[in-house]
Amino acid sequence: VFAPGDHASTFGGNPFACAVALTVCETLAKENLLENVSARGEQLRTGLRALAAKYPALITDVRGWGLINGMELAAESEITAADVVKAAIAEGLLLVPAGAKVLRFVPPLIVTETEVNLALQALETAIAAVQA
Repeated sequence: VFAPGDHASTFGGNPFACAVALTVCETLAKENLLENVSARGEQLRTGLRALAAKYPALITDVRGWGLINGMELAAESEITAADVVKAAIAEGLLLVPAGAKVLRFVPPLIVTETEVNLALQALETAIAAVQA
């Protein structure tokens, strides 16, 4: 039974939730996850920009922050984000469309340099396949 003032909100002050939040904050700091997010995000954007330079008629923009990134396809192109997603899945890369002309890249915070390189290679193969 709650005494007056014990229950001010649905989730406020839940001891278990607070312990979990504290552990998450400690893990982020201890394992340098935010530094990895910054480095891998920059690596991913650099690779996506290289693909944009290689396929300028298809890719019109690369944007993002950390590990949340998007690659916009040309509005005048018949190729859609769904087309690239399907081709990427065939290469073992899971992508998410964000509308008809934007691909969303949201790898995990623990993604490695090697995994980003593999993803970029798979994406390039997928793009070449949909261009053919």
